[in-house]
Amino acid sequence: MKRFILLALSIVLLGTLAFAGGQPDDGKLVVGFAQIKEDSPWRTTETNSVQQEAERLGIDLKLSVTEQDGQISAIRDFIAQNVDGILLAPQTRSGWNEVLGEAKDAGIPVVLLDRGVDAPEDLWVTQISSDFAYEGREAGKWVAERLNGKGKVAELYGDPAADPAILRSEGFMEIMAKYPGIEVVESKTGEWSQDKGRQVVEAWLAAGIVVDVIYAHNDGMALGAIDALKAAGLNPGEDVLIISVDAIKAAFEAIDRGDLNATVECSPLLGPLGFEMLTKAINGEPVDKYIINPDALYDESNYKDHPTGGF
Repeated sequence: MKRFILLALSIVLLGTLAFAGGQPDDGKLVVGFAQIKEDSPWRTTETNSVQQEAERLGIDLKLSVTEQDGQISAIRDFIAQNVDGILLAPQTRSGWNEVLGEAKDAGIPVVLLDRGVDAPEDLWVTQISSDFAYEGREAGKWVAERLNGKGKVAELYGDPAADPAILRSEGFMEIMAKYPGIEVVESKTGEWSQDKGRQVVEAWLAAGIVVDVIYAHNDGMALGAIDALKAAGLNPGEDVLIISVDAIKAAFEAIDRGDLNATVECSPLLGPLGFEMLTKAINGEPVDKYIINPDALYDESNYKDHPTGGF
């Protein structure tokens, strides 16, 4: 009799463990989010968007915030935990084939947030992001108009291996190529950082480099450029025009002060759409391969019309 009871308990226990899969006992979906380690308001807002939507939906979110090698390790940890799905904000385009293949082999769908990867499309479900080339083109059109087709421009770009930096530069240069009177005299990384952006512009000023416009790939680097120009006794927004990308709250405050001339929106509020697409994939429903968030350019003429007042 005792042997029968022990055997029955063992069968029940094993059945419970087998049924649990990646979900906890309460039946919640379990999702891993491999986020980039970047000290910026935009990145923080994206993380908050994902966390808040997970809480609203009752999803058990496993969050990892680290650089690319750590992101790959985090994805492998998520796979080992048998999560139901993975959200990935990839730091750079390359280096993902192996780990995304492991996720696919494990039957775990991966949704890309805000950046793309150079990996076969069958290894990931969808990419939800802004159109970075469009952002660059919009910035280029604004510069060409404000300079009347003639002047000197300096570019502050982010991580040269990252999707936004590559495409924002390509889009911008596509427009600049139409205006032979506009010369891009400097192009250097500010590493997405306000402090690094300030240092780069300080070095340009010390070297006697004079430009009419600074195009920064994010608002943080633009704010650093503003700091450098002010320290040199120049009036940002007047002596040197500045346009950037992201549309964070601090950028709109800088436009209001007259320090920043324009910013092209790049929405970080990707949590709701990310979970919607991931849930569809988990349920075997079809999902579009590329989902583009619509963005707009804001300057002194319309910045007060932004629906959130910045991110």
